[in-house]
Amino acid sequence: MVDAAFFGAGATPPTPLPAGVEQPETVQALTQKRWEVLALSTAGCRLLADAPEAVCACGSVLLPSDWSCLTARQVKAERVVSCGLSSRDSLTFSSMGDGDAVVCVQRVLIKPDGGQVEPQELPLGCLGSQTEDLLVVVGLGLLL
Repeated sequence: MVDAAFFGAGATPPTPLPAGVEQPETVQALTQKRWEVLALSTAGCRLLADAPEAVCACGSVLLPSDWSCLTARQVKAERVVSCGLSSRDSLTFSSMGDGDAVVCVQRVLIKPDGGQVEPQELPLGCLGSQTEDLLVVVGLGLLL
């Protein structure tokens, strides 16, 4: 079973989390163990940044690219998957339309079991307003 965390400032995810996925309720709970995969939403990054003494350890971290500065201070990760609208991000959108989008995996992603997610494009039938958070969720699905 893979330990993973989706941390979104206490917000309930829109769908039930799969078996083996945890959602810590506090920043302190987030720092109590080493996570195999840590997925941080924008709200989760903000909460972590507001607790500068908190340090998280993980194998892979997925986070919006605007918050990549956390990996230098508070998130100690073996692999960083940045999610955003920049061509430098590991996960981005290659196209976005009215209500749909195409997610682009721009480089090989290493899964916790050692497998790989190859660069590819994935059409999505829906597009929410929190695009970077949507990329984090898609990335979490790809890694797990």
